[in-house]
Amino acid sequence: MGTGASNSRAKDYEKLREDDKVPVPNLVHFPQVLKERILSDRFFTQVLANSSLSEIRNTIFSCDTCEPEIRGSTSLDTSPSPFFCCVFRMLTLKLTEGQLQGLLNNRSRWVRCAGFLYVRLGVHFDRYWELLSDALMDPEEFVPYPDRGSESMSEGQFVEQLLTKEKYCDFSLPRLAAAQRRVLNERLVLYEQFRQRYAAHLDKLDRFEDPDGGIPVEVCTVDGEWLEGRTAGPPTPGRRRVCIPVNLAQGVEQQVSIGMLICPGMSPNDLTTSWGKTYQELLDKYREQQRESAVTSGRDYSKSSGKHTIHAGGQTFVCGEKRGRDREDEEATANLARDAKRGTPSLEQEMKMAAIMEKYCASNRASAQSRSQKQDGIEGPERLRLG
Repeated sequence: MGTGASNSRAKDYEKLREDDKVPVPNLVHFPQVLKERILSDRFFTQVLANSSLSEIRNTIFSCDTCEPEIRGSTSLDTSPSPFFCCVFRMLTLKLTEGQLQGLLNNRSRWVRCAGFLYVRLGVHFDRYWELLSDALMDPEEFVPYPDRGSESMSEGQFVEQLLTKEKYCDFSLPRLAAAQRRVLNERLVLYEQFRQRYAAHLDKLDRFEDPDGGIPVEVCTVDGEWLEGRTAGPPTPGRRRVCIPVNLAQGVEQQVSIGMLICPGMSPNDLTTSWGKTYQELLDKYREQQRESAVTSGRDYSKSSGKHTIHAGGQTFVCGEKRGRDREDEEATANLARDAKRGTPSLEQEMKMAAIMEKYCASNRASAQSRSQKQDGIEGPERLRLG
């Protein structure tokens, strides 16, 4: 996709007012199998099919999972989760810009997650960064997939996975253009460090409490560039998405997340006062990982070989090893060695054979000598002539 077309679309989005419907071109890529199951699901047809946005929100309030499907309490079969039924219903409603912003900033975590999925599943990828990047710093922990035994993650990590993964649980997400995916991935290399800095700043927010501001800071852009500036007021209240107004050197005031700024010269010397790893270092590490991933593509390095080494009684045993080509070659070589060994008599066998041969040869020599004596007239064999 050309840059001109992308810029033109961005300008169109800037013109959207709160009452304007948000275009959802990716809705056509919604997983077909899941869509059919949702449309035939009793909960969807009886409760959600004709519900309004406020009714949908009320349903999401009672959700406790972001999984697409759940298993019934009385059945082993899975059915579409109420959470995903709500997301699909909102996509078919086609929300306005104001309604979407209300979802993304709702007080309920589950409603916010439904909004994130609404963006990823329906909205054009040109708006992903604009709509989702603010949530990348959110530190609130939760378990999005409890039935899958998943571990707790922050809301920011949940959003990052939506932007970087090709699948959501077992279902494919709308594909990103290669250029867009590269831009997103290279921006996101900064965010793990941003989240660490955010957590460190939360314990030191009192340093920014001066209502007049004026504290010297440095601000990191999404592309890794550090800009000098001064705070223009206190931080926003709460602990989620905390921002501070900053006057940059260019005279522009901007709300900056506390994960993206430092206070140089203050103590202690940690991520709140220093850059940490530079963008180039993080980018080089990411690219190296991509190269290694490309080299191992198509080969299964993630699974265990099943090979275990056990030491017992002074002996070493190897068990559970998979039969691969190398293993078969080793066994073939061992079999040949065994066969060769079987064909070669041992020293004991050779001695026994020698004794037998000696005895046999001695007996033959004695018989030959006896026959020779008889032939000389001493004791020749009696001969009977017939006829």
